[in-house]
Amino acid sequence: MTEEVERDDASTDAGDGISGDRVLAVPCEGADSLALFALDTGERLGEVPVGSHPVHATTCRGRTVVATMGERAVTAVDPSGEVTRVETGVLGPSHFAAANGELYVSCSAGDALAVIDPERLTLVDRVAVGAEPHELAVSPDGTRLYSGSRREGVVDVVDTETRDRLAAIDAGDDARVQGIAVSSDGTRGYAVDQRGARVVSFETGAESGQLSVGEPISDEAAVGADPYDLVVTEGRVFVPGRGDGVVHEFDLGLEPIAVHEGFSRPVDVFRLAGRWWVLDAEASGLRSLDGERVETAAPGLVATPAGDGRLAVSHYDDDRVSLVDVDSGTVWTADSPAYPFGSVVV
Repeated sequence: MTEEVERDDASTDAGDGISGDRVLAVPCEGADSLALFALDTGERLGEVPVGSHPVHATTCRGRTVVATMGERAVTAVDPSGEVTRVETGVLGPSHFAAANGELYVSCSAGDALAVIDPERLTLVDRVAVGAEPHELAVSPDGTRLYSGSRREGVVDVVDTETRDRLAAIDAGDDARVQGIAVSSDGTRGYAVDQRGARVVSFETGAESGQLSVGEPISDEAAVGADPYDLVVTEGRVFVPGRGDGVVHEFDLGLEPIAVHEGFSRPVDVFRLAGRWWVLDAEASGLRSLDGERVETAAPGLVATPAGDGRLAVSHYDDDRVSLVDVDSGTVWTADSPAYPFGSVVV
């Protein structure tokens, strides 16, 4: 197993460099298990019980770590299949981020970030943040972690050396913060306000070394209805609007570039084989922003870059997983335990 591949590396397409005899590990929310597939063939390699409602996974120190939202713990699975439960002390682990040699996990029902020593597999700290934290982002130098609060509408800023909460950046009245991202130079942060159907940006203080506590947002723009996530890479900001079937494209200053229409329920955007591809939760296929289309076995809710222009797609409502090559089509499709979600290549 290796460290996970970042998809927003501006120098490569998503997932480039993944090769060899690899395994696709898929948390299956409805089966409380981690399903394992041979990446190249789709062969079922086994299933590991991991606890209640597993949703996302990451790799760290040679282990696969799974967020189990129905637990007060995360589960680590080593290459031999040995399972270790790491207590978080609060309910609802959902999303991971690695910073300063430690693993952070947002605990949405506990209003805290759990900080885990990935070597010893122990809880080393909890950081209180805004209510119902969800997605996380880390500055390029690893010194700051950003956490979005879905209930308080703020972006919390955490010092990853001291684990202190430095600031809470207000995303606006009645905001519900979902996706979080940081520009590749670390100077700007971005957040999706799901309730307000907007994307906002804020200065991180990276250039001056100073963070202005309580600094308001610097720019904002309207996006399609029911936005959930965003992608910030290569000088672009992409925000899918699930309710309107559109993808908004901006520059880093949130100046509009294009509104891409004709989708049903776009949920994510990926850079593959030189094109931008959209995952649509209500369409059995991937479609590029320039109109190319690749058929899939069923609609996909979550996907993971798998190298060489391929995407591992979780068909959540159909209990299937596929490996899709955007040049040649679906490589394989396999049945999975119930509700496959956020996979990782190990």
